[in-house]
Amino acid sequence: MVERDDIERFRLANADLSERVRLELDGFFHSLDLTKPELARDALLEFMPILTDQYGAVAATMAAEWYEELRANSGASGRFRAVAAPGVPAEAVEAKVRFLAGHLWTPDPLAMLGGLLVAADKYVKQPSRDTMASNARREGVRFARVPTGAKTCAFCLMLASRDAVYASKKSAGDLGSGHGDGYHGDCDCLVTPIRKPSDYPQGYLPDDYYAKYQAARKEAGSGDIKDISAALRRLYPDAVNDGVHSH
Repeated sequence: MVERDDIERFRLANADLSERVRLELDGFFHSLDLTKPELARDALLEFMPILTDQYGAVAATMAAEWYEELRANSGASGRFRAVAAPGVPAEAVEAKVRFLAGHLWTPDPLAMLGGLLVAADKYVKQPSRDTMASNARREGVRFARVPTGAKTCAFCLMLASRDAVYASKKSAGDLGSGHGDGYHGDCDCLVTPIRKPSDYPQGYLPDDYYAKYQAARKEAGSGDIKDISAALRRLYPDAVNDGVHSH
């Protein structure tokens, strides 16, 4: 079994990395002269790809080490060296900066910072997820999206309901299918290899997640992921951290 303590330890290590990124980005942003939006934008276009690449490389290395640790604990045979995945391409990071930079020409240029922090968190964590997923595919091992923390959001719970079926970039929503569109900023889901039934982490309840997903899909009367997520928030407000209470 993948021990919950191991998952929590890895989650905390990633959370610490995210906090370091947040502090560095926050400090850099507040050092900019926001009265000169073009210069501020250009500085961020240079800074953000470097920041996400450097910390993303650390996240990928941590994931490769964790993959090998999980593999050893599972009793897998043969020699295997996990390979760290590359970071999010600089072009994708720059495109996000350009999109958010519109705030710099408004009366509230500080509004850009919130979007940058969320994007940086996503881009730094993505190489870790890609590392876990790509090495599982190299071995022909399926992997699951495992929510961590006390609760997760409706979107993540819905994707976690797929159980250990992820075996391709497209199905997992990782970097190969749109630069991490299957994840969001401040998401604490972990990609976890599942070699055998006993590898399921304690507290990972895909059957329960799937039952909730099915009920939400029926309630939504739609196969659209946004409609289903919204219905799930209404039906199970106490099961997710973005629940909608009707009273």
